[in-house]
Parts: sequence; structure tokens; C-alpha cells
Amino acid sequence: MNVKKINLSDDALSLWNYYNPEKPFFIGMIGSSDCRAVKDENYFVERVNSQILAVEYIKKGSGTLIVNGKTFKVSQGSVFFLTKGSNHKYYPDKDNLWEKEWLILDGELAHKMVEWYLPEDTCYVKDFNAEYLFSGLADLYNTYKSNIEEFIKYSTLLFCSFMVDVNAALSRSENQSVAYKIKYILDYSSHENVTVKDIAEKLHYSVNYIIRSFKKQFGCTPAQYYIRRKIELAKMYLRTSDYTLSEISEKLNFIDQHYFSNAFRHYTGMSPSVFRAKFRN
Repeated sequence: MNVKKINLSDDALSLWNYYNPEKPFFIGMIGSSDCRAVKDENYFVERVNSQILAVEYIKKGSGTLIVNGKTFKVSQGSVFFLTKGSNHKYYPDKDNLWEKEWLILDGELAHKMVEWYLPEDTCYVKDFNAEYLFSGLADLYNTYKSNIEEFIKYSTLLFCSFMVDVNAALSRSENQSVAYKIKYILDYSSHENVTVKDIAEKLHYSVNYIIRSFKKQFGCTPAQYYIRRKIELAKMYLRTSDYTLSEISEKLNFIDQHYFSNAFRHYTGMSPSVFRAKFRN
């Protein structure tokens, strides 16, 4: 494999010491490349007959991706997949240096998941918020760094969910209903604080139309759906992490821990503490 890489802006966690080729799924590296921070205008990666599977998410900036002779202009809020055996190279625009997150995977299941859920000849997914994949992996590593097998187990589930979401995003037509566009925004903003007004401005509709369209399709308001989505994520944190209630509340952008606890009790019938004690893995 021929690799050329100027990586002044790279920062990575390597797990290759734990690599077992017999395992169906493995994450070899999790990293980030912030060309903006160090003004790395020479960042460049090229692989011929690549031996790795990589997933890269552009958080900011833009650049060029060339895969097997096809050229893509990649931009903020997009994901690209670099499959094993591909010939590829990529680099940021010098006038809009990128900040990105990436991971390198291996194992038959990892390769199969990408093959199953990514349509043939597709490597670039535009307007897809993959932040939850990388924040989720960071959370899992912080929780299970003393037990890498557990980390890999939960990472497998997270990556599978991610690929299902990618497939669903690619399957949507440009003419999808307003309600599903709203749902998409809410689904991928669960760690933020998005209001109905924000969505209305983004989609260029009135607030009343946003609420009415969503409720007609899903039987609840966007605000109700959004809080339920956050509660489901809170359940995951309570079951699988050691985060305090205050930390979970902050991660999910609740006003404060008291509001989080009341909302959790309202939707689940029990307090976060009782839920954790009952369902902790």
C-alpha cells in the first residue's frame, strides 16, 4: 500500500495493540484532523489499493475527494467512506481548511455492514450529521477503556445503527415530506438545543405550519418528539455509562438536572436513579 500523509493536524487514539483478526468487528483508530487549528494547508492523503476501511466526517470546511477516478467536492456536514481495496486521495480547500473526525475499522462484519447499507458505487453522503457516532464512541471508550472487549461490543451496535441511518438518509428522495425533514433535524440534534423556530427558519416555513405538519404525520408535536428522543438517549447513558445525572443532563442540553429528572420521570414513570439501578448493564 502506497500512503502519503502530511498529518500535522492529526490527533488519534490507536487500539491496534488489541487487534484480533478473528474478530468480526474491530476499531483500529479513532481520530480527528483540525487543519484550521494549525493552518495545515499541506494536508494530503493518498492510498493505492487501500488496506483499510475508513469513515470520515467533515465538521467544518470543505475539500476534494477522489475515489477510483471519481471526484467529489466534500463540504461541512458530510460523510465519506473509504473502502478496502479502493484507490483514493483527499485534501482540504486551502481557503476553507477542514476540521474532521474519522475512524479506521476492520473485521468481516465491519466491511459487510458498509457493503449491505451503502449502495454500490456510493462513497459520499452529503448533509448527514455523524457527530453522534463520534461522540458516542468517545463516551463508550471513556466508560470501557479498561475493558476493550466491552468497548468493541457496544461500538459494534453503535456503528450498525449509524449505517442503518446512513442507508435511510440515502433512501430519502428530495421530495420527502416536510414532516420527515423535521424529524431528520430533530433526530440528529439530540445533543443540542433546537427549537421549532430554528427548524422553521431552516426549512423556510412558519412555526404553525411546522407544528401542524409534524403532528399530522407523527401524532405529536416536534417538541414532544424531541424530548422523547432525548429521554431515549438518557436511558442509554444510564444503562451503559458512569456519567452522573448532572453530566447526562448537560450532555443532552436540558435546562438543568432538576428539569431532566422531572422529564425522565414523566416519560418513564421512574426517576433516572431508579432506572439506572434497575436496568444497568
